Amino acid sequence: MRGESRYCCLSESVGSEVIRREPFPRLVIRNALPPAVYLELESRWPGLPRIAGPGALENNRVYKLAASQVLPDPDIAAPWREFFAFHTSREFLRRVLDLWAGEVAVAHPALPGLLGTAQQSMTAGLRQPGKRRNPANRRTDMVLDCQFVVNSPVSRASSVRGPHLDNPAKLFAALRYFRDPADGASGGDLELYRPGPGRRPGTAGARVDPVSVELAAEIPYAPNTLVMWLNSPAAIQGVSPRAVTPIPRRYINLLGECYRRGISFTAPAYPRPRFRHWARRRKTFGGRPAPQATPR
Repeated sequence: MRGESRYCCLSESVGSEVIRREPFPRLVIRNALPPAVYLELESRWPGLPRIAGPGALENNRVYKLAASQVLPDPDIAAPWREFFAFHTSREFLRRVLDLWAGEVAVAHPALPGLLGTAQQSMTAGLRQPGKRRNPANRRTDMVLDCQFVVNSPVSRASSVRGPHLDNPAKLFAALRYFRDPADGASGGDLELYRPGPGRRPGTAGARVDPVSVELAAEIPYAPNTLVMWLNSPAAIQGVSPRAVTPIPRRYINLLGECYRRGISFTAPAYPRPRFRHWARRRKTFGGRPAPQATPR
């Protein structure tokens, strides 16, 4: 796909000057789509059962519907399928790499050498199920996905996910909020963290020990807002606890991943302390309040 799509949420007019570097490289674009285009898509958001499946839903849990399922489905509205097609295209990857070129060169300078190609020559494919286990995800330099995501209705105030790092194969990620107009619940904001004074964040898999980080910034869960960040060992994020509500939290998840051997975008320059004992005591962060700190 070539050229501008009317559904593109990252316009050519967006430049690197919008990138903020603390606590890690990220950008926020309010009103990322023209109001009429946003309303066209919002009014055609698929029903909850199409994304989460039939049957009872767990409290405040994440459910996703990937581009590999959306694009061939005639029951998904045509504007949405066009939105998904553009945001999993080589043109969209080119736009992302142009915007983030300087930050990628600083955070991941070895990437072109590991891939054997210049950043702007990277090939792109549609991410298939199975992540690293699927050989199809290793046929191109990057695989892209665009997902409908809902966090199910909240019957007990909780956070859908505490401080964590993204998949090590992920180079970039973006959230495109489609908040329901009837949703008046508090919480559900994106929280950005930095290491606490004198601390190195401890991990258990992707999860980060909340006592080792402090809240650095909070991005409201607001309609027609795009949040994008570059993945790195510093890109620790989570979601603030959400109040009881029958309305799901809704957003589009955009991502670009590389499953070539030897590439990890979250590998630190130093070993991270583990916190297995802490993790065994608390298998999830669902009911635990976010670390208390004053955003800066």
